[in-house]
Amino acid sequence: MGLESSLISAYGDKIKPKKMVIAGHFDPEAVAAVEQASARGWVEPVFCGGSFSGRTKGMDHMCLSLDVPEAKDRAAGMAASGEAEAIMITGPLDREILNLLGRPDSKYKSARILSYISVFLAPRDGRLTLLTDPLFNATPCLKDKIAIIENGIEAAASLGIQAPLIAAVAPLELVNPDMPSTLDAAIISKMSQRGQFGEAVIEGPLGMDNAESASAAGVKNIVSPVPGHVDIYFFPDLESASITAQFISYLGPCEMGGLVAGSDFPVILRSSLETGNSWLTNILLGVL
Repeated sequence: MGLESSLISAYGDKIKPKKMVIAGHFDPEAVAAVEQASARGWVEPVFCGGSFSGRTKGMDHMCLSLDVPEAKDRAAGMAASGEAEAIMITGPLDREILNLLGRPDSKYKSARILSYISVFLAPRDGRLTLLTDPLFNATPCLKDKIAIIENGIEAAASLGIQAPLIAAVAPLELVNPDMPSTLDAAIISKMSQRGQFGEAVIEGPLGMDNAESASAAGVKNIVSPVPGHVDIYFFPDLESASITAQFISYLGPCEMGGLVAGSDFPVILRSSLETGNSWLTNILLGVL
C-alpha cells in the first residue's frame, strides 16, 4: 500500500470539509487533485485569480481579474481573516513563493516559525515517518530548532502519533564542541529527558546508522527506544534534510508527501521533493 492509499484508508473518513482557496499558476495535476478532494468531501474549493479562468469546469471562481501574485495575497488574506480555512498554492515551488511565505509581514506567518515536514512510509517497516526541515530554514539556531521540533510533534499528533520517537540526527553520535549540530542535539535530548516536549522522546546526537539500527546503537552503548523505531527525523540544517529527502524520494524510491507547519491555517503546496501525483496526498495532510 502506497503513502496516498495508506493515508486515505486511515484518515480519509475523519476529515470535516474545509473551505479552501486555490491560487497560483495553472497546474493540471493540482486541479485534478482538488477535484478528487472535493468529491471525497475533504474541501470546498474556490479558485482565485485569472490563471484558472475557463480551465476548471464546475468549480467556483473568484477575483478573475487578479494576476498570480495578487491572487496569492488575496487567498492568504482570506485565510488570515477567517473567510477561508485553508489555502493551496499551485504551480512550481519557486523563490517567489518562499519569499512570500518568509516575509516578516506575510499573512501566511504566525507567531511560530514556519517549517516543512516531509512524510513517507519507512522502507524498513512501512510505518508513517516524518522528516524535517528540508525546505524553509537553512541554518536554524537552537531556538529555531526547538520550534521546528515542536511543529513536528504537533504534525505527528494530527496523524495519530501521540508520543513520537525523534532522532536528532548529526554527523556522529558523540558530542563534539567543534560541531554545533552535536551540541544542539544533546541539549534538545536533555530537554526531552526532562519532559519539555511532553510525551515525545528525543535522542541525540545520533548518526544515521544509530538512528536506523537498534543493534548499531547498542554497539555504541546508546540505550534508547528511538534507534530502529524513529517517527520523526530531525536534521540540523536544510542541506542535510533536503539531501536525505531527495535520496529517499529518488533513489529509494519512496513515495513522499509534505506539509507546511507553523502557520495559523493550512498552507498546501508541493515541493520539488515530491512528484506531481502527490498533490492529493498533500491536500489530505494539510486539512488533517
